[in-house]
Amino acid sequence: MGSYESVFDTTEQPQPLTIEKLFAFLQEHFHEYHEPNNLYSVLPIIYRCLQRNKNDTKGTIDVGGPLLELLRQRKDNEDDFEIAIQITYQVLCTIFELDTQVFKLNGEMILFLTELTPTIQRKQLITKTVLCIQYYLKNFDEDYLIVKEVWNIVKQRASASMILIIADFEILVQMIDLLRESEHDIFNGPYFLATTKHLLNSDDRFERKCGRWLLKRSVHWLTNQISVAWMPKVNESVEISWLIYMTILESLEEEQTHLILPSLHNLNELRNSGTIQDDWLEILYSRLLKHSNVLVKRWAIEYFMSIFTSNDLSTEVLKQVLEISNSNYFYNRENYFLHCDHFAHFLSKISQLFYTLFGDINWQSVPMYTWLKCLNDQTKMNNAEPTYESLIQIASRVRALRNYNIREKAIDMMNKCFANELEKMSLKKYINFVEALYNPTDIFSQYDLLFNKPLDADLWEPETSFSERLLLILCSNVKELETALFSLLKFLQAIPKEQHGFLSFISFYIKDASKHTHIFLELYDLNLETLDTSDLSHVIDDFTKKLVWDTSNERQRVQAFYAAVTYYLNHFPKEACVKFEKTSAIVLNSSDLPPCTLSLFSTLINSAVHVNRWIIDQLIDQLQTVKGECIIQKIFWEIMVYINKNNDKGILEIYGEKLIANYPKCHLLYMSSIQMSNLLKMFDKNLLLSGNFVNGDPRIEAVFQYYEFGNQPDEAILRFLWLVALNAHGDKSYIKFLLDCHKECTKKKPRYYEHSREHRSKFRIACGIYILYEKLKGDDNILDEIWKILLNENNQPDVAFIYEHIVGYFEQRFEILLAYLQKMPALTASQQITVAVITNHFCLRDELLQLEQLKEIIQNLLPFVMGSNFQTRLYCQLILWNIMTKYNAIFNSDNQMHALMQQLMQAIMLATNGNVDEHLKDVRLIPLRKSANDDFYFLKVITYVTCVPFDELYLGREMIVFEDAKLFEQCKVNFLKKYNKKRANTSEIEDEHKKSNVNNSIQRKMNPVNNILTETDLITYSSANPASNMYVVASLIDKLPNLGGIARTCEVLGIKNFVINSKMHIEKPDFKNLS
Repeated sequence: MGSYESVFDTTEQPQPLTIEKLFAFLQEHFHEYHEPNNLYSVLPIIYRCLQRNKNDTKGTIDVGGPLLELLRQRKDNEDDFEIAIQITYQVLCTIFELDTQVFKLNGEMILFLTELTPTIQRKQLITKTVLCIQYYLKNFDEDYLIVKEVWNIVKQRASASMILIIADFEILVQMIDLLRESEHDIFNGPYFLATTKHLLNSDDRFERKCGRWLLKRSVHWLTNQISVAWMPKVNESVEISWLIYMTILESLEEEQTHLILPSLHNLNELRNSGTIQDDWLEILYSRLLKHSNVLVKRWAIEYFMSIFTSNDLSTEVLKQVLEISNSNYFYNRENYFLHCDHFAHFLSKISQLFYTLFGDINWQSVPMYTWLKCLNDQTKMNNAEPTYESLIQIASRVRALRNYNIREKAIDMMNKCFANELEKMSLKKYINFVEALYNPTDIFSQYDLLFNKPLDADLWEPETSFSERLLLILCSNVKELETALFSLLKFLQAIPKEQHGFLSFISFYIKDASKHTHIFLELYDLNLETLDTSDLSHVIDDFTKKLVWDTSNERQRVQAFYAAVTYYLNHFPKEACVKFEKTSAIVLNSSDLPPCTLSLFSTLINSAVHVNRWIIDQLIDQLQTVKGECIIQKIFWEIMVYINKNNDKGILEIYGEKLIANYPKCHLLYMSSIQMSNLLKMFDKNLLLSGNFVNGDPRIEAVFQYYEFGNQPDEAILRFLWLVALNAHGDKSYIKFLLDCHKECTKKKPRYYEHSREHRSKFRIACGIYILYEKLKGDDNILDEIWKILLNENNQPDVAFIYEHIVGYFEQRFEILLAYLQKMPALTASQQITVAVITNHFCLRDELLQLEQLKEIIQNLLPFVMGSNFQTRLYCQLILWNIMTKYNAIFNSDNQMHALMQQLMQAIMLATNGNVDEHLKDVRLIPLRKSANDDFYFLKVITYVTCVPFDELYLGREMIVFEDAKLFEQCKVNFLKKYNKKRANTSEIEDEHKKSNVNNSIQRKMNPVNNILTETDLITYSSANPASNMYVVASLIDKLPNLGGIARTCEVLGIKNFVINSKMHIEKPDFKNLS
């Protein structure tokens, strides 16, 4: 590439004198213009050449032809074409500046560029091309002839829906004012309206920006150019409505809640005004429902479900409402839960469209169950019935739910919700529905409905088939299937034998099948009476011979084998060791044995005379292939019964470790089946300190099951069993072990967050120490350790409360308490409160103190009644109040002391504004003694008041049964206020009169006016440079939101020079949210 001097040095090379020589010169050196400096240096040459020709020529000069030729030659390479566009732009700007009459331009060039635009790949190059087109049309097309031709080209390549192609969006945006001048009705034209709506609802941020610009221009023109004198109020109303509309649209481009929600409060005003058509409102609804901010989503879902019914919304908006509701975020019992009243209003009117769209959503477990439950609660009057296809689709969505327990409840809800529709279904359709709704591991219970379907000859559908999948589903609940045996046999007798399919095997899974041998002899020519003395191998052969109708079908042979094994285990349990081993070998060597069959076999290990160890090993290995939690737990329990029955410590350890390792979900079942002393040994340090901490969606689902179905988490019950074992078998050595565990936690992390792993571990340890010390008492060394924990560590409130209770109620050494009281002036505020609370417990327990002891306590607490720290001051006042209330009789014996106490109580009443009783509703100030019939009374109070997570500890019953339930409820409220706990959010849509007006002061980002084009590097030679530039230097600011705000201010004020210390800042979300 040549240097700047070799190409443009006028002393060595003459300047081109004519237009022909200019373009020849440009073509000759074109390849050198890829270097930006060379390209920018040639612009003055173009300017001076055109200026010289204008001065030297009296006629017209054709520039359009050479320009068109240049563009045509370079159109195939975008790098070359970009250079040609820059040259074209310079020529156009120079001609406009010099004299438009001297130079002849060709409109064909603009039409060529318009035709070429869709083939350009680079967005910035499209922008440069559009700028050239716009510049020409604005300055050289006085009669708007080329504008009309350009617009016709753009319309011709639009889609059938009249939406312009992507490449033409910028043409429309930049030409909108020219098009209005040439085609006055363009704002009402179908192409403009369709394109603007498409852009406003686009997922691309730039396209939405273009759409808002077009909308602003149209509203501005319509409200300012077409004035109707006799309708001024109507026009003003229309303008305000569109202003609200655009304000909401702009706000939805932000990410921060406080910038969005204020404008949304005007949505009802906009909807009720009647001035905005429904299709425009749907665009606004769609943008609102697509927003990523969770609080905006919450506002939106509440708004739509409380204002509209499902019948009121269009297909697209209704689908978006359903999609946005498919998030566990809205169903978190520990935080925010979408109220059922919203569902009730939304579902008060239901169309078939709702069911169709409902089946199209790939639902999560909790949202789908909630919807089905609310659907079931609605009256069916005046609501459309779902189509069969919709029911099948919804059923398949239920079957795909991942959470087993919630899926079971959702299946039950499906059967209740659509009971009328299922009753009307034909047998064939109902079978299809069952196969769509159930997995083989799900529990089927609708046997009566299935087997009592009409089977008249005119209703029988020959193509009805009973598949293997249906067989597996029906065998999932053998116990209930047994109650439907009579209906099943009647059903089979009514169906042509050749149509039985895999249903031929189902009867043999039922325990009482042998009582109906005559039916099986009639149906399958199978004489069950001859099998009474047969072994399992013979039974299998006989079943295969009589029941398999297609010997080449392997699945039929497999199902015949399973049916034979199940029938044999049900009717011929063998106690002889040799035969049992032989039977076990056949059963356990079979792969994919039905869960009900394996469960049936597991019951035999506890009835056999002797069971070899290999049988248990095989059974445990087979258990790994079983699906379905109920069956797994049943087999697991049978194994544990066998282990405990043998009472062999070696077997317990060997199989215990293996079972826990392979089936962690059965951890609780294992622990609850062994002796308490063994449980205490198995509950080692790992279980104590780690545990199972569930977060995210699994936690929301677990919380939902706890509150909705009463399902207690296994871990919480397991820790309760551990406390029971501690109460029964714990000793002082275990207290020391727990204290060592506490010290280990503190050493690893002295400070920790609420509900963190460390918090949970320390809470468990504290509970264990309380249970043990309550039982053992009297060890001063342990109390000294707890004193150190309370005064030297920063623990969460629930942990501290337990230790305060232990020391306050079991410390017998008055001199120790007095020593800590005397040290209070040197302690921190939190330490002072701890000593004061322990003193409160010490004084309020059953043993009465002497007057001299009381005087010493009061003497040490009195200085803090007027202390500088509010909490210390308040607690000391309340504790003195408690002491004076309890020991009033003792104080009466000393007239001077009695008078002093009365004055002090009056002063405390004044200091607390008469709210002493309210302040005393604090769990730290209430005497909580051990209940006579409940060892865990105190822990129940603490877990309730301090909101211990549901999955941490299960203590049997709720606080509502306690005599002081109202007191503890108020204690809980006060605790939440004091420690700023997040209570369950119940957000409702504000009343109409509370909503703000669009003209009120709303905090919104300033948006630069007319900033619609993508930035380009197009320049012109003669453009005047400003005499001075403003520079904003923010290189010392490191907070990204502040940088983003300054950047936006610079953009609004037109300041182009913004200095920061790193370009990486501009890519980060905190910067982008405000910039």
